[in-house]
Amino acid sequence: MAEPNAGLIAALEKLPPYEGVTWRGAEGALAGGIRLPAPLPTSRDPRVASANFETPYLWAVVSSAGRDVAPISADPSAQEITILPESIITPASATIDIDGVRVQIVLEVRDGVPVGPTPPEDELAALVRAAKTAGPIVIRQPGRFG
Repeated sequence: MAEPNAGLIAALEKLPPYEGVTWRGAEGALAGGIRLPAPLPTSRDPRVASANFETPYLWAVVSSAGRDVAPISADPSAQEITILPESIITPASATIDIDGVRVQIVLEVRDGVPVGPTPPEDELAALVRAAKTAGPIVIRQPGRFG
């Protein structure tokens, strides 16, 4: 019997890999590696991922094999990057406070492929500050990204 999400996963795997930082709101810091049992939605916009910085934590996911689904999404403004099932997400830093936002760098590993270097704290701080300066946005899918 075929797995229920097999068609979705096969379609996602055909999209080009996304390499870079993507964001996920979280209830806490990641303490250890987790193998994902299902696709994990993240966003290139920290405001979307954190519901305008309302989630307690914000993971800066360094992706090596996520898939940019924004062009085919029902909500392209969410700038969604999907981390594929069977990927491992693992903490790469302790929590960093950036202007009151608790950020943790998290690495995505797929098929044992190492990711590139983690972004420097000042680079992440610039991204978070730019998003905060841009102001709140309309959250069209509450809870989807964190």
